[in-house]
Amino acid sequence: MKYQPSLQFEDKYNIGNKSIKEIRDLIERVEIDRNLIDALYTDSRKTTTRIAGKCENKYKKNLRWQQKYSNFKNIENQIYNKGFENIFGFYVTGLWATAGPLTICSLKLNRFTEIKGIDYSNELTFKKRKKLYKKIKNNAEYLSIKHLNSNKIDDLGLKDAIKTGYKNLKDEIGKEIDLDPEKDYFLYFKYGFEDKNSKLVQSTKKKTYILACASIIAKVERENKMVELGNKYPSYNFENNHGYITNEHRKVVREKGFTPVHRRSFDFEKKLKLDL
Repeated sequence: MKYQPSLQFEDKYNIGNKSIKEIRDLIERVEIDRNLIDALYTDSRKTTTRIAGKCENKYKKNLRWQQKYSNFKNIENQIYNKGFENIFGFYVTGLWATAGPLTICSLKLNRFTEIKGIDYSNELTFKKRKKLYKKIKNNAEYLSIKHLNSNKIDDLGLKDAIKTGYKNLKDEIGKEIDLDPEKDYFLYFKYGFEDKNSKLVQSTKKKTYILACASIIAKVERENKMVELGNKYPSYNFENNHGYITNEHRKVVREKGFTPVHRRSFDFEKKLKLDL
């Protein structure tokens, strides 16, 4: 169906009096809205109509992101509405891996931080994760990373290792910031502490913005760590399999045995079945 501009709109940019170059420059520096799109569509030039179509697609994409962002921020907004002023998110990645560390991130962002494209790390491509990783780090008001090695995981067990990592990171926050239980709130992924100012989020199906951001930081940091381990143990291809079970990984272990970074407490021949 052919697009029909609104009968009433404000051509505040005087599209009809601008050259194509001026229009292209304009749409790069202003926020695209319906008025601008309508003004472009009603201009008689074919090139302007094509530009209008691209602007319309960009506008619709932005609306979808705003809806997604609103859904992601729902839990946090409820917390802020209760009077809390700061939210710290704790996320762990590497649970399914049979080699390499658990990587835990604690993160705080400004309440009004809005980074487009945020999703949980497992929903993003490697390229998108790297791009968002930089943006999150640049916007972080507080950020800390902790790697728990295989020996720690074997000694404590997966659950207790994660809770220990969370506690250590929370203690670090307390050394740098004068925490107030009436103002500071803590969101934990999977495991954590059920204090009155904290909440456990058991699944990535539960959309939570700060945890999605923390998941990206943790994922990229762990992948970087696995590249280092891949250089140290070149036969195991850790830089690509990131310590997870693959047929190639199984084959190398059968031929060369385990490395010191393998988790001996995990059954290597079975994929871990954790409800993530």
